[in-house]
Amino acid sequence: MQPILTEIGGVSIYAFGFFMAASYLLGMAWTIREAGQRGLNSSLVLEFGFYVLLGGLIGARLFYFLLHPQNIPGDLQGLIRFWDGGLVFLGGALAGVFILVFYLKIKRQDILAWLDSAAPGVALGLVLGWAGCFVAGCAFGSPTNVPWGVTFTHPDSMASLYVQVHPTQIYYSLAALTVFILLMAYKNMLTAKGSLAGLFIILYAFFNFGIDYFRDDHQALLGFLGFTQLVSLTLALVGLALMFGRSKR
Repeated sequence: MQPILTEIGGVSIYAFGFFMAASYLLGMAWTIREAGQRGLNSSLVLEFGFYVLLGGLIGARLFYFLLHPQNIPGDLQGLIRFWDGGLVFLGGALAGVFILVFYLKIKRQDILAWLDSAAPGVALGLVLGWAGCFVAGCAFGSPTNVPWGVTFTHPDSMASLYVQVHPTQIYYSLAALTVFILLMAYKNMLTAKGSLAGLFIILYAFFNFGIDYFRDDHQALLGFLGFTQLVSLTLALVGLALMFGRSKR
């Protein structure tokens, strides 16, 4: 891993922050493309994108501390240093969607059509986002002997050092790429508004449910299910509800 990519004028460019920014910009660009194809006002993406980003970061950070209260720092700077890692996608996604829906409702926009437009861009952005998490060593996997296991040695890594673990960040990244490809393959076949967003939620919840078993921080909460998996199951039900909507584009 390489926590700091380079320094410009004495300012450190963190790899995690760089990948997060690239993920956000890529997702925004693809959402603008999809919105334009659906006849939506694509200029709104630049407007609501900032609020979604800010709310998503806050939600992802809070969700992380909810799952890992032992990692709550004692100072304000530590609370906001998300560029060192310590974000949970589900928390960011839930907060981001809430803000997006609230914004679209105020603007009297077609919420389901916008969710369909955003789904592929979110999936594509996550490909880079999870790659950034791999660089930071966050969301690391459990110890393993599989041939593709990775060992983190950098002292700034959030992962266990000198222990071969599952590269769960790469699993997530490949899952996001698979979801993006499937969304693009089926988007013209799904004619009901909200159905593409529903498919995204179902697919990502499915992958997230499975990959969580390989996380080092996986803890059973209900039977063999962890908290993240319970959230994934709930989201899958929401996705099914969206997929079977009757409203046509």
